[in-house]
Amino acid sequence: MRLTLLGTQGWIPTGRRETTCLALESAGRLLIFDAGTGLRRMLEPPGSSMLAAARELHLFLTHYHLDHVCGLAYLPGIFAGRKLTVHVPEMGLNGVDPERGIAELIRNPYNPRAWGELPDVELATVHAGVNEVAGHAIRVRAQQHPDITVGYRVDDDFAFVTDTLADPETAVFAKAVAVLLHEAWYYGSADAAAARSGLPAATIAPHVAAERAAALAAAAGAGELWLIHLNPFFTEAYYTEMEQAAQTVFCGAAVRPDLYQHVFDRAAD
Repeated sequence: MRLTLLGTQGWIPTGRRETTCLALESAGRLLIFDAGTGLRRMLEPPGSSMLAAARELHLFLTHYHLDHVCGLAYLPGIFAGRKLTVHVPEMGLNGVDPERGIAELIRNPYNPRAWGELPDVELATVHAGVNEVAGHAIRVRAQQHPDITVGYRVDDDFAFVTDTLADPETAVFAKAVAVLLHEAWYYGSADAAAARSGLPAATIAPHVAAERAAALAAAAGAGELWLIHLNPFFTEAYYTEMEQAAQTVFCGAAVRPDLYQHVFDRAAD
């Protein structure tokens, strides 16, 4: 299995990084997590090669904020002629009717065609706990954010945790995973981050400091921590400082670039 980071930025894409999107290649199946602007990377290598090799396609959404779903508008182009199953949280997880939530995003006058008119796209839901999808045990839990999000865990390989407050239950959810991908919006104090970025404190508060994410990775006994959903108002130099701050708490912390790839070794399975 190979995991590729298609987008590691939060909120606003930059020339360096796209907004959140991950792709997992697994035995002829392609599992994509979130549909930020990073989804556009499926149009060129290595994304186009992943797509060409996939016999089965799945897309999982954590929530409906626009920086995580704007790529839904790309579906007719990227996946033309291919069946795609889009998995969203059931209403019991986030209080949003799945049919209404996604249909509100893809309809006139915001999109040329309504959601129900898109060919070869099927909507499915995930529930809290274990979901069996595409040969994987995909665990799901609700998270606290201005709107409720969900975290995903794929077998014991990785947990994807973004747009959430620092939550001790994340360490339980991600126990002993090989890689924890956790959002990190800043390091140090929120007030200092707000001053340095020029952003209002209200845009910092719903997110997580790098050191807090590192503490959760340590408590989980994760193999590695990748800091994702990075604040676009900071530079790569700042991300290096974030990485170093996280490493003082958990030595396996890192900030990875877009298109970074990781192969999960299952030889011992």
